[in-house]
Amino acid sequence: MRTLTTTLKALLQRLNGDSPQSPKGFALRLPALPTAAPLPGEIGVPLGIDAAGQPVSMPRGASVLIAGDPRTHVLTALRTLALGHARFPGTRLHVYDPNVLGDLVALRGLAHRYIDTSHGGATIHTATNDLRDLADLIRRRRRRLDDLNRELAAAEPAIRRATGQPAPVLTDLRDIHAVPQRVWAAAGIHSDRVDSDTADLHPHVVVIGHAIRWALSEDDGTAFTTMLTRVARRGHGLGVTVLLGADSAYLPYLPADLLPAFRHRVALGLDNPDHADQVLGALARQSGVDPHPDRRHRPGQGWLAELGADTEPRYLRIQVYDANPHAFRADCIRLTRTRARNGWLTGDAANTRGGRR
Repeated sequence: MRTLTTTLKALLQRLNGDSPQSPKGFALRLPALPTAAPLPGEIGVPLGIDAAGQPVSMPRGASVLIAGDPRTHVLTALRTLALGHARFPGTRLHVYDPNVLGDLVALRGLAHRYIDTSHGGATIHTATNDLRDLADLIRRRRRRLDDLNRELAAAEPAIRRATGQPAPVLTDLRDIHAVPQRVWAAAGIHSDRVDSDTADLHPHVVVIGHAIRWALSEDDGTAFTTMLTRVARRGHGLGVTVLLGADSAYLPYLPADLLPAFRHRVALGLDNPDHADQVLGALARQSGVDPHPDRRHRPGQGWLAELGADTEPRYLRIQVYDANPHAFRADCIRLTRTRARNGWLTGDAANTRGGRR
């Protein structure tokens, strides 16, 4: 399974000279979701297939905006990514489900935090407080990385004597796990400070259905979107990821600084060219990207964009996996049982399951 960047490179080599509109690998039905078994830590998060029928995955830690017109499988893509993240044992899901029908209710048994309309008038306020807690966590983790880097730099002579190598420089949480224990020992840094459990370095993934409508609340909308933007913008590399599903009707009302917080974006059919430009960037159409949906012949087909501040935009045509409600519910149940057997349930999920015993 490959990340967006490696898939793009392979496609350029394999499909050189081919039209970006070529749908060679796409089917009249959505491709089946891979088996929902726990995944090792370095594998990406499954999303769908590319135009050649090859699997496409998102890098872990990448916040993703998924937008589309009605009936373009925005919720399907959101479920697929949420389930993919849930397959990593240490990941803690924060699920915000504003739909009274419970679009994401199947994740309840897995969720570290599950916030739905049962909170009544306090729903948006509760979600905002959860985001604020995550923003505080991001700030603490950044401070921890800075402290560790200072201590590693100060201990460089000892590290060189012990390993023959210079002191490592930590840019994100994943770098911590790549540092050999003898380096920490040479620097006099106790293992408890770099252990996922004792130092609370677990990945957190915020899954937001169509809760973007909360941004329009006169009383709580501004506070909610402010914290959401902060978490999405600052969480990269610090173990906090946001998966945001948005109906195209809400796109014109979003705060101007929210979408730029998402480097990775999925457009699953956008008839309005202004909406397409907002999600994919104005350069997309110049690159041959046609975001119009083909619901009948190519369900769940769209574009995956990687928009970097210092790099050229990258676009990849995809078809998302089929996380239909029935299969999604069954997969969530299996993962919940696996987590329960191994003691991996935390937060609301652990409390809910404990209350059933």
